[in-house]
Amino acid sequence: MDDDTTTRPKWKNSYSGISVLEAEKRLGFMMQTLDNEAIPVSEMLADAGYTIDESNEEIKKTKSEVYKAILQYLDLEGYPTETNPEYNVSDLVLYILGPIVSYFKRKHIQKGQNIRLRREKEIVSVDGETGGKEKFVMIDRVSVTERYFVLVIEAKRSSLGEAMKQCLLSMRDMQDGNGVGKVYGFITTGESWQMVRYDGVSF
Repeated sequence: MDDDTTTRPKWKNSYSGISVLEAEKRLGFMMQTLDNEAIPVSEMLADAGYTIDESNEEIKKTKSEVYKAILQYLDLEGYPTETNPEYNVSDLVLYILGPIVSYFKRKHIQKGQNIRLRREKEIVSVDGETGGKEKFVMIDRVSVTERYFVLVIEAKRSSLGEAMKQCLLSMRDMQDGNGVGKVYGFITTGESWQMVRYDGVSF
């Protein structure tokens, strides 16, 4: 028997191969209802116990670094549009995430958090039904054998709906795997961004 698992996925259905109807059945709700229950990101952060002190010099510096990174990307690649075949949304997302993740790591290192950003990270449901490789995943390495998925970012050039479907499925699988806590997700085309939270019960 061949034991080479590198060529075979560890899941039956990839996130990208699941229809919206199948995703809604697996998630237990209609995705369009998310728009009706949307809240501002500031409210979501406050609910998580996190406030942004706009006067904080480190935050100002990080915002400036993000702005410079975006300008650098635009200078190198041009403005991200669907009509530009050279446009790679994942590269733009990395330019934006770099300074933010670096700031977060500096701020939380004293708390013992070992946050890592991974690209093309494999996520598999507990039951092996669904899975896929997500563009960006943040992982908190608690110990050598224990880790928690914290955040997933799904980037698509043109379809926020497709990105939303994949993000929601991966968030559910991440939280089921963690067993505790909340997980967060961003969906982006590079220009439009949406944030989602899942607590194991509802989005």
